[in-house]
Amino acid sequence: MTPLLTAISPRFGTVTGGTQITFTGTGFSSVMTDNTIVIDGIPCVIDSSSDTEIVCTSGKRPGLRTSRLDI
Repeated sequence: MTPLLTAISPRFGTVTGGTQITFTGTGFSSVMTDNTIVIDGIPCVIDSSSDTEIVCTSGKRPGLRTSRLDI
């Protein structure tokens, strides 16, 4: 069966990663290792899965630079 995605929540996250994202639909696998989610080329680590929902945590975007301003 081909998975059918019906909702994603939240729709936006941060570039630092760590956002938990819920994908809702049908035809998913309840075996976590059977599912793979890649967002903009960055793997989203699967936290849980069922036939109708996958929850994953987004990864940090490569090349992200943080700066500190000392005054």
